[in-house]
Amino acid sequence: MNLSADWTRVETNDTPSPRASAAIAFDEVRANVVLFGGFDVSQGGHSDTWIFDGADWTEADPPSRPSDRATNNLCWCPRSERLVLVTGVRFSRTGGHNPLTGEPAWSKQNLCDTWIFDGENWQELRRSQYPNYVHQAMATDLQSGHVIVSGGIAAGPKTLIGVFLLRDRRESPLVDDTWIFNGENWLELDLKARPSHRQFAAMSSCPDERGVLLFGGHGGEGRPQHLGDTWIFDGENWQEIHPPISLSPRQGACMTYDSMNGQIVLFGGKDANGYLNDTWILNLSG
Repeated sequence: MNLSADWTRVETNDTPSPRASAAIAFDEVRANVVLFGGFDVSQGGHSDTWIFDGADWTEADPPSRPSDRATNNLCWCPRSERLVLVTGVRFSRTGGHNPLTGEPAWSKQNLCDTWIFDGENWQELRRSQYPNYVHQAMATDLQSGHVIVSGGIAAGPKTLIGVFLLRDRRESPLVDDTWIFNGENWLELDLKARPSHRQFAAMSSCPDERGVLLFGGHGGEGRPQHLGDTWIFDGENWQEIHPPISLSPRQGACMTYDSMNGQIVLFGGKDANGYLNDTWILNLSG
């Protein structure tokens, strides 16, 4: 297969301010791209919503909105035909500065909320049950129309990102839970077989509407470690699969379903030796 590709910079009349770790997803009904939030070291977190129509950005002015945050957990939910935003990280100035760069120093607070965007307004989903984690894996199950969330680290007002406590598994802030969003409510599934406790795993939809696929992450019982296992969730159960050739254990890889070619594409991540730039394709059969 011979492919050619070119990145083209789009000059727009308006644009979101510079930032990283913003949430972005495609709205299948309104046929536009939605961007929310993000972080930059000079301004902190953002809480603005932008719509990209393929040619230009327009800032939306919803009556309500989530608080400022950095997050990548924005996903299309076919059941509700709306976008779902889950948790994130909020930043607050410490009053100090980074001694190396001189940039403002920020503390981090994990958030535990769920918001729905219908193209015009954000609405917080207030339910008794919800996945109260950050750095979880999240993807759309095209077969059921559910949004699936797996793993993460327990959120809350006093939880700090990047802090591993060397406790035993029962006390670890890392979780191995599986949640589904059915368009109205979050439901936690009681599953015996499931991926172990982890955060920063990669997840994507599967070809032929088989559910979702999860790879790797950072976790382990007791001593932190990079993980290299592969799992498929069919809407009811997790099953570990063992490809004859697999990639090295890693966290923070990006992964998506290529619907044109019917395959899953994974890029990069980070392992014990540093950041990675390798590209892998997974074809499922059977």
